[in-house]
Amino acid sequence: MRLAPRFQAAAVSHAGCRQNNEDFHRVLHLSLLQGNLFLLAVADGMGGLEAGEWASKVAIEALSEAARAYGEHLKEGRPAVGLKRVMEKALTLAQRRVEKEAEKPGRKGMGTTLTALLYADWLKEGALGHIGDSRAYLFGPGGFRRLTEDHSWVAERLKEGVLTRTEAERHPYRNLLTRALGLPEARFDLLEVRLAPGEGVLLVTDGLYGLVPEEEWRLGKDLQGSLEALVAEALRRGGDDNATAVALRVE
Repeated sequence: MRLAPRFQAAAVSHAGCRQNNEDFHRVLHLSLLQGNLFLLAVADGMGGLEAGEWASKVAIEALSEAARAYGEHLKEGRPAVGLKRVMEKALTLAQRRVEKEAEKPGRKGMGTTLTALLYADWLKEGALGHIGDSRAYLFGPGGFRRLTEDHSWVAERLKEGVLTRTEAERHPYRNLLTRALGLPEARFDLLEVRLAPGEGVLLVTDGLYGLVPEEEWRLGKDLQGSLEALVAEALRRGGDDNATAVALRVE
């Protein structure tokens, strides 16, 4: 989809073999006097079928609310705020909303991963917020470069050298998160992202990269078609989890 001149966005999500899709995603475009403001986000819920679905949706709705509020802030001519600060406040709002929802019957212990990009084209930069094991990649003519670190038990053992990559991919604890939205004292990673023409950001959940490794990814001119092909390949290889991919590219 072309949300604005020089920008192409795409999104696809599939439940896979699961009964429900606990992934949730968002592509939001705000047209402002300064230029275009984009929000991309993916979330992978946990805590049971209904609870997981609800956690991921609540988190991204809170993030979207914060992005729209910042857009209104700029439309009113008020002083600009750094994008990292806006993202930090948005993630904090999402954490509060998920914690509150988790107090309701049947939703105790629910949580979600959350990886999101807030990008302002007039600044040619964005802020990336991340918690959990969904991932963000920078992509362009040079291939893919991973921007985020997984907040998982296996990722920590891999970093320590206790596990090899092959062992990590097969480990029974590979889905055990050490950080997630909704858990007490959630800590987020915040990064700055700059995009040149031909570059973009890809956000994915583990249902995709767990079955189709990044070494096999190809994103052609048709961004939507490329993402659909990646998810279709994950389904062909078993599709044992929900799979979601969202991307934004500067042309």
